[in-house]
This record gives sequence, structure tokens and C-alpha cells, in this order.
Amino acid sequence: MKTIVITGGTDGLGYALARKRLDAGDTVVVIGRSRDKFATLGGGEFLRADLTLISENRRVLDELRERPIDALVLAAAYANFPRVTTAEGIEHNFALYHLSRHLLADGLHEQLRAAPAPVIVDTTVPGAPADAINWDDVNFEHGYTWKAANLQSRRATFLRAAARTGVPHVLINPGFVRTSHQGSLTGVRRTLVSLLARVAGTTPERAVEPLDALIDHPPAENLSAYQGRKRLPVDIDTATLADAERLAALTDRLLDPAGR
Repeated sequence: MKTIVITGGTDGLGYALARKRLDAGDTVVVIGRSRDKFATLGGGEFLRADLTLISENRRVLDELRERPIDALVLAAAYANFPRVTTAEGIEHNFALYHLSRHLLADGLHEQLRAAPAPVIVDTTVPGAPADAINWDDVNFEHGYTWKAANLQSRRATFLRAAARTGVPHVLINPGFVRTSHQGSLTGVRRTLVSLLARVAGTTPERAVEPLDALIDHPPAENLSAYQGRKRLPVDIDTATLADAERLAALTDRLLDPAGR
């Protein structure tokens, strides 16, 4: 049996995966914001946290310290279409889709490495363009659009995963899933998305099947990418690694502005 840590495990894709792994007899630790939603799983362990906050990610790491972990599933998602900053002053998309994933993947790295067949399964959609990082203004204080912030966060996650070795990191696009679509959707936009999901979306139970398979049979490569079950090419050249180093330095400054 495995120990699986799942962020965003109280809703949608993460919830369906938590349910599947609990049914298989695994130990499942769910990180999320709603204890009431978690309670409907009927099992597992719950860590309540707001993963947009650096301080909350660090608290989660403290609570998980020294626990054996076989797989980390990074599925937390929340779409803020207007520009929103966290209580720590970080643009929301960058905080949730880059900083949180970076902190958890790095912070649990040694515990994962001790597992027989560790893996990080990350629902960050692969394929953001190489020039997506707004290096002079990652906080998008000027010229913000949701699309630009989303692409930046996706590219940032790719770069950090490309530079990390020792534990296979999988970026997987599960496609359009019938979930509650957590985020700032309102009015007509939410109605249209909900209708489209019912017509064209995949159920969470079906969408998690590739993620479930990757937990049991991780790729050998340090970084791989998938669209559902389809393997995608991954291009890591010298320019990519140089950008990864640049991002690492920028990220370190954000996480420790005092330079301690």
C-alpha cells in the first residue's frame, strides 16, 4: 500500500483520485480548504490549508515532515480572472500554480526519494511557450491578463520541474473535466462553462484514470508530459536550463526577501 498526498483533494479531480486510492487501501492525505467537503470522502487524513500562502505551504511541510510518502499529487486549482493578490502580496496564479507547487515538491523531495517508486503527478498543463515568463514583472502589476498569468505560471512550473532530479515529475493535462470549476466565474460565464462541461466534459472518475496509472507505474524520466494517456514530447535544452536557473534565483528572492 502507498501513502499519497493530494492537494485540491476536496473537489473534482483530486477528490475522485482520493476516493479511488482510499478504495484501493492506500493512506491518503488530502490538503484543501473545506473540512466539510473532505468529510464526504469517508476516510483519509485532512490538512486544512490555503495553498496560495507561502506560510501555509511551510506549515503543511512541517506537519508532513518525516512521514513516508510515495506520491505527491498537485491538483489544487482556482481560477481568478481579475488580478488578485494574496495576503502576502503575490499574484494569485503565480502563488498557487508556481510557488505552492515548488515549495511542496522541493520540501517533500527527500521523503519521496526514500520511496521504492516515487512520483510527483502535477495537473499543470504542459505546453506554455518559452517566452511566457514576465521576468521584469512576475507579479503582473502592469498589463495583467488571466491568459498571460496562466501561461507564466505553467511555464514556471515546467522550468522548476526540468531542473529537479531524483523524483519523476509528470505534468498532465486531464482535459475538460466535469467539476465545480472553482474560481471567479460568475453569471453568464459560469452558466456557459457548466453547460459545456455537462455536454463535452469527462467525469472526474474517468479523468483520473491516467493519473492513477502514473502513480502505480511512474515514468523513468525526471520530467515527462501527458495529454490524458498520450505522451507528449519534452524539450529541455541549454536555454531552458538557463531560464530554470534564473527562475530559481527569482523564486528564492520571493520566498526569502530578506536574503536569510
